This record gives sequence, structure tokens and C-alpha cells, in this order.
Amino acid sequence: MKIRRDLLEALIEMAKNNHPYEFFALLTGKKGIIEEFVYIPFQQGENYASFDTSFLPLGMRIYGTVHSHPSSSFGPSGQDLSTFTSYGKVHIIIHYPYCKHCWKAYDSLGREISLEIV
Repeated sequence: MKIRRDLLEALIEMAKNNHPYEFFALLTGKKGIIEEFVYIPFQQGENYASFDTSFLPLGMRIYGTVHSHPSSSFGPSGQDLSTFTSYGKVHIIIHYPYCKHCWKAYDSLGREISLEIV
């Protein structure tokens, strides 16, 4: 799986702009390349970001999710793992201080995976 560099940079900026709260978005694209995020309404706090599934777009291919951790922790929580198993195959966690290396990608079981930046 691949992700566009400009998208990853925009997601890191979104995480920074939402600090000290978490943010959440869906990831979409085509032909194995994550190209866009879908920012659906969500509730946020310092330790959570949750969304209403009724806002999920119909017919859109969802590759996965992205959310931030306002701490330096990049490991998925139990709630994160629950979300991972429900929405796509690639899940990105961006953590404080939101630098270009402050993120990790996981599969739907919470195992770290590599994403090629294109």
C-alpha cells in the first residue's frame, strides 16, 4: 500500500492543528494508493476521537482510518483496535510532536506495517 506525500503532510498538519485533542478521518484512494481523507463529523477529547457511523459515505472505498494521539504514544489502544477491525486495512496514528517521522501505520489487527510514500 502507498500514500501520497502531500496527503501525509496534510494529515500531520491536521493533527497539529487539533492538538491537544485527537482528530479522526477516513482514508480513501484508488489502485492501492491512499490519496484523500474524508473528514466526517466526530467528537474529540484529549484521549479520544469518536464518530457517528451514520455519517459514513455510501459507496466509497475506505482504505482505513487516521487519527492522532496528543501524547508521544503511537501504539494503538483497545478502542483503536476495535475501530481498525471495522474500517479498512490501513490505520495511521500520528503522535505528538507531529513531525514528519511521528506516525506509524497498522493493519486491521494492530500490527505495524510499512507504507510507501509516493
